[in-house]
Amino acid sequence: MDSRRPSIGELPSPVTQQHSPSNTLIASIPQNTIIKTPVVPTPDSALRHKSSRDETSYFPSNNFDLFHGEVPKLSEPARRPGPHDADDFKSTKISENMPVPLEEEHEPLEDEKKPTVGTPRATVQQKPIVEPIITKNIPMLIAPVEKPPPLSRSMSAISIASSVGTSASDKETWDRTLSRVINGIVSIKATTTRPFDTESAGDYTATGFVISKDHGLILSNRHVVNPAPITCVAVFVNYEEIPIWPVYRDPVHDFGIFRYDPAKLKHILVEEIELHPDAAHVGEDIKVVGNDAGEKLSILGSTLARLDRQAPSYGANSYNDFNTFYMQAASGTSGGSSGSPVLNIHGHAVALNAGGSNSSQSSFYLPLHRVVRAVEKIKRGEQVSRGTLQTEFLHKSYDELRRLGLSEETEIECRSRFPTATGLLSIIRVLRGGPASASRRDAPTETTTADGITRVSGLEPGDILFSCDGNHITGFEGLWEIIDDKVDQVITLRVFRTGKKGGPSGMLEVACKVQDLHSITPSRFLEVGGAIFHDLSYQVARSHNTELNTGVFCASSGFLLWSSWSRDFLVTSVAGTPTRTLDEFIHVIRTIPDHKRISVMARPIGKTDEHVMMVDVDRHFFLAALFERDDINGTWNRRELEQAPAEIHTIEEAVDDEEIDDEEDEESRALDALKSAMVNVVCRLPYSIYGHTSASNYTGVGLIVSLDPIPLVVFDRTAVPTEMLDIRLTISNKSFPGRVVYLGIFALVTFDGKNLPKEVVVPAWDYTPLKVRDEVKVLGLTSDQLLVQKDTTICSIGVNFNTKQCNPPRHRLINVENIHVLENPNCWGGVIVRKTSKLSGRYMVSAFYMAVSSQNSSGDDCCWTQGMDIPRYILPVVSQVSKTVGEQLVEPPTRDLGIEFADMPLSTVSTMGLSEYRFKAFVKAAKKYRGNPRPLVVESRLRPLGVGIDEEKTLKVADIVLEMEGRPIHRVSELTELDIEIKETVDVVVLRDRQEVHLSIPTIPSCRTSGNTIIQFFGAILHSTHSAALEQISPDANLVPVDAQGVYVGGVSYGSPALDNIRPTQWILEIDGTAVSSTDDVLNLVRQKRWNQGDYVRIKQVSRKGITSLVSVKADERFWPTLCWNRDGTKERGWKQHRWSGEEFVAPL
Repeated sequence: MDSRRPSIGELPSPVTQQHSPSNTLIASIPQNTIIKTPVVPTPDSALRHKSSRDETSYFPSNNFDLFHGEVPKLSEPARRPGPHDADDFKSTKISENMPVPLEEEHEPLEDEKKPTVGTPRATVQQKPIVEPIITKNIPMLIAPVEKPPPLSRSMSAISIASSVGTSASDKETWDRTLSRVINGIVSIKATTTRPFDTESAGDYTATGFVISKDHGLILSNRHVVNPAPITCVAVFVNYEEIPIWPVYRDPVHDFGIFRYDPAKLKHILVEEIELHPDAAHVGEDIKVVGNDAGEKLSILGSTLARLDRQAPSYGANSYNDFNTFYMQAASGTSGGSSGSPVLNIHGHAVALNAGGSNSSQSSFYLPLHRVVRAVEKIKRGEQVSRGTLQTEFLHKSYDELRRLGLSEETEIECRSRFPTATGLLSIIRVLRGGPASASRRDAPTETTTADGITRVSGLEPGDILFSCDGNHITGFEGLWEIIDDKVDQVITLRVFRTGKKGGPSGMLEVACKVQDLHSITPSRFLEVGGAIFHDLSYQVARSHNTELNTGVFCASSGFLLWSSWSRDFLVTSVAGTPTRTLDEFIHVIRTIPDHKRISVMARPIGKTDEHVMMVDVDRHFFLAALFERDDINGTWNRRELEQAPAEIHTIEEAVDDEEIDDEEDEESRALDALKSAMVNVVCRLPYSIYGHTSASNYTGVGLIVSLDPIPLVVFDRTAVPTEMLDIRLTISNKSFPGRVVYLGIFALVTFDGKNLPKEVVVPAWDYTPLKVRDEVKVLGLTSDQLLVQKDTTICSIGVNFNTKQCNPPRHRLINVENIHVLENPNCWGGVIVRKTSKLSGRYMVSAFYMAVSSQNSSGDDCCWTQGMDIPRYILPVVSQVSKTVGEQLVEPPTRDLGIEFADMPLSTVSTMGLSEYRFKAFVKAAKKYRGNPRPLVVESRLRPLGVGIDEEKTLKVADIVLEMEGRPIHRVSELTELDIEIKETVDVVVLRDRQEVHLSIPTIPSCRTSGNTIIQFFGAILHSTHSAALEQISPDANLVPVDAQGVYVGGVSYGSPALDNIRPTQWILEIDGTAVSSTDDVLNLVRQKRWNQGDYVRIKQVSRKGITSLVSVKADERFWPTLCWNRDGTKERGWKQHRWSGEEFVAPL
């Protein structure tokens, strides 16, 4: 789901670790190998920690109570053996007989005293302490000492000391440090309830740590805190779970802050981890403690290799940090460790783990300087001001700057001013229309200042920054200390710009007004038709160099644009009205009636060309609401749009048909008549129901079979899979909606007859059955209304035995005689006509050419075309529907044998005891249609056999059907002549065990392929059991509700509480201990309001194999209220939506 979450198979493992900082410097890494590190939930570690700890060591030598008798294994990178392997970065697996050395008493160092947050550690200039190397008695552990590498220019003396090795006392200190800080580190479990900005909906896990136990503040990454609406909990080391909510996420830098209620913690003494951003040094030994790869908790050791790495790039469509340095180390952190503290030996956080590279096993850490500022403001209850110039800077070293045009004199001046600096900031991107862009509306004209410096209108890529408001700048921190405190104020930047076209280079000045960064970071979105729209964010605009306020960003198109996977485009106008901002978009949407078809102008992100889309507005399957973030309460306020205005139907003036010179021959007129009766259809499911997924588009070709008393169009079930959907028909180049009136082995759809073009006529039917080797013509339509035709031959007529049971279970075509042609045209539907069957210049139609879908042995969807005899299968149903106009047909009650039939070669059946008389009868019957004789055989049972029924008195698998109701049965189409659907019993003669057996088989009510009620319950889509699900129930699955309606899970929405808990294709048996056997039972429980927001609801469910499970779902009525859709024949589109819960979270817009 989320591109930054690697699969378990992709998670990096610990890598070889070298102590020499020069060996840990990593080259630039391709962005496609870099990952951010929250992951989907995985099973927790078996190690369960207690809150108590030993005073002398993290792992007591003879008492492992701390870990319930188990010794935890700290993840440690492997490395080349060195002189201090016995002490430094040693595995923490301890045997019971291994004594734990005690640390010598000493005066506490200045660093070990508890400073305030952000207090820098004093830098002590001292010589490195080099201990003598003793190799005696430990030849297998100690390798010869190599000559130390040359020192990096940024390495300090104290860094050298820490990189040489760790003494036994340091190991002891690490033990005590980890045992203390472990109570301040939490595993975060979160769910993004809606796609938003760069984030997708779904579950993930990550890490955070307590930075203020009095204020209840937890620090983590920005991509964990998330700009999108989320629900989340924190789990402490003792497995105590507590609700948390976001209070701040930085718009640019990868850090954010959660809050929790300290009073709700009952079983743990929380340890606060202090932030020490200035304590980070190259060569510093560190530990990263967090929820690494779903393990709770993992500890990885490493050494800081770089402090000035550029921010990693995670891809154009993902969140990316910029305008800051990052630290780097080879620690191999992986999914789930986002937000882990990077600790020094004193237990202080010196950085924040943010991401990593799969290819190089490197981890990237965010410095904490700007984090400290935000934390202090939040503690004081102040807003965290953040400024922006919509400009991206990159730190470049002096040697690169010289290549870009920096003069030697200027370099000497800069080096003398800041001897330790190694470069300056260079501008690499200025967003169009931003505060520093020369193309902004209020950009000043070029002037000259009093000291002779030219003041230009804006910044340009390639400019080298020297100062801001008179303060010389060499890094990001100094620049943003000024910008963040001067929001809505004008600042002056001095930059060095290389001359153009060989002209002179020199110093320039730019004056620009600092913009509020929060104002271009969206904090609200509109949900309409299942689609998510919000203002274009600076994050997305920067990645694609797109000017802000030039369109509304679509985070997910949902049902509105009939493609739930489409996103990342801008809507620039709706129904001819510009929509540059979300407010303009809302104003237009509120005025558009439900079902209205409108034009939408859209532009892919990063592109300049716009294109038009025709969109059907949906206000009937989804609620329309505006969500706005409330960081004080950590929630999103929901305000719903009023009911859509009624559509005003206009009566078009009649236009006299102009006479057209008809020079076409009779053949062309006959083809045009058939073409006018063929219909293209596009269907869209709002939710995944009855085994059909909402992510698919359903299209096909149908045929008009009646116009009086109502127009009826026949479609295959591949094109019109069920009833709860929106249908758009195209007839003779006119497009309008339709509605399902019948579902069976095919679908019948009606529409408003006023939309029908005058030239459309019902085809003439050919009642003479087709035979094998008949020469025919197949006519069909392409998706753009072009007629295709193919002269071919009937090659076979037989049982449709190729449809397999699908996963998820869905309707499939069975017990129907198929007609196959030798060569198929390039279309997915049409008609089959005899070449010679013409009546008054019109072709007579013999069969409906249709698409059939199933799955192959690998579980992949497959589709093919075949013919269905219209007079035998379709016209009787059309006659029945025409007689019941106004009644709610769709799936009228019928009866059947509950058996799937296949056919078998007569040569095989003849060896099973078939009499000569029966043999000759099959041969004679097959000659009538020039086919091969293939007797019917019982293939499978469509429903489990009822309790107490004698299997010997029913049809069994492999029975050969000889007679029904006293009539010989030679082909499956003859079953339509027996009226089985209205009979209570059917007399059958079968060949079983070489004997003819006479049976009286009771018919059973046919199970429906759809239903009248659909429910959304905590994001799970529930409905009654459908026939395809009953086919796949295991015989010993006694808990599956076969005789009741049942509560079947058709699908689960991403970002919902039901995701990864309530399982699709299973049945819900109990909710909070109360048995439920129908969707009405579920609605009754909802109406009783047994649970409150945030409560856990227990769900007992059972699979098709009879396996039961009990899961818990967290109630979230704000984002996932219970909704119900009922089929309503009185409504034009057939369905009506009702809200059953969540009213308390709704306010009018």
